[in-house]
Amino acid sequence: MKLLFCVGLGLLVPGLYAQTVPAAPAPLTLAECRALALSQNQRLTSARRKQQATEAAYRAAQTSRLPKLDFTSTGYFVRGVRGTPLQAQGITGGLALNQPIYAGGRVRAQIALSGLNTQVSAEDVRKTRQELIVETDQTYWQAVALREQVALAAGNRAQLQALVRDLDNKYQAGIGYKADLLRAQVQLRDAEVRLLRTRDEQRLSRLVLSQLIGRPAEDSLRLAESIEGDFAPVGPADYAQRALAQRPELRQLALANQTDSLQIVLARSARLPQIAGSVNALYLQQKPSFLLPETSYTPAYAVVSLNLPLVHWRENRLLESQRRYQAQASQADLAEARQQVALEISRDLLRLNQAARRVALQRLSVEQAQENQRLNDNRFHAGLLALPDLLEAQTVTQQAAAALVDAKAEYRIAEAALVKATGE
Repeated sequence: MKLLFCVGLGLLVPGLYAQTVPAAPAPLTLAECRALALSQNQRLTSARRKQQATEAAYRAAQTSRLPKLDFTSTGYFVRGVRGTPLQAQGITGGLALNQPIYAGGRVRAQIALSGLNTQVSAEDVRKTRQELIVETDQTYWQAVALREQVALAAGNRAQLQALVRDLDNKYQAGIGYKADLLRAQVQLRDAEVRLLRTRDEQRLSRLVLSQLIGRPAEDSLRLAESIEGDFAPVGPADYAQRALAQRPELRQLALANQTDSLQIVLARSARLPQIAGSVNALYLQQKPSFLLPETSYTPAYAVVSLNLPLVHWRENRLLESQRRYQAQASQADLAEARQQVALEISRDLLRLNQAARRVALQRLSVEQAQENQRLNDNRFHAGLLALPDLLEAQTVTQQAAAALVDAKAEYRIAEAALVKATGE
């Protein structure tokens, strides 16, 4: 009976343990990190809320051409001082309907300005999305590269640990030199320091990635992608034309130029006559007093007002000139920005192709270093090579492998920067 109970308990406990221990989260792909960043990053949320605010302001501006209906009410009580018999009290209520008739184009310009502000905020959302995607891509590839750098540093440390053990055994057996053992131990300490530093950099990159995708800092991110793939050079294409048509910054500057043109219309409207009409209805009820009889009446009247500026000491003309100069400055800013975008495209293309050539060269360097290390290992174990030469060969192999990983990461980062530079 006890035997059956123990067997049943042994079969049950692993199942209970598997149910209580949570499964490890699946590794995140680059596409998943992008989706998380676009859905949870607070910077993009702020840009979207600002866009909604400008849309509400645009809808509010559209109501400025419609008539406004207002209700006003006043109660009053009048009593004389020092015994005078003056005393009156009453209440009034009124409705006023106001309608602008002519404002020199000010109402239309204000509505158009609000519409342009809405488009500017929409372009700001696009720009924020692109910047967020590029930052996510670059941080992701940096984290992947650092993961591979950690693996390389750990492999180098393991190789040096094996060498130190071998040298220590030879020294204990009296067939090795202590100087060789100490030299290998120093090399091992350097490898351990390099491994710790690389792990810290990897941890920091994962923290930055967690902030970008809206994950808690204490979450341990696992990345699914590998830095392997195609690293071909990129030929010249219509990148500059695509950037000029798609970059949100250029579209914002173009919209700002239109805004400045509308500001000129607003400044000119201040020199034109302003005509407005209103219809009013009033209800008055007053109790009798010593001077005023009991009264109750409901008058109605219509008013058309004209405001014509006469002497403002050229203030409005100077303001119009100010807006005109601002419009010319925004045109110059747009032309300068287009030149900068073309320069950025050229720089990113050059950087990407340099990274592609560096990847190809570093692959050859890694192959040569690995072959050289293999030959040096054989010579060292055969007693035909000194320890410093072996350590130097291992260092060269480690550096070549690390440089290859850096070149691949630089290619991926430059690739993301080129996509962002084209505004896609």
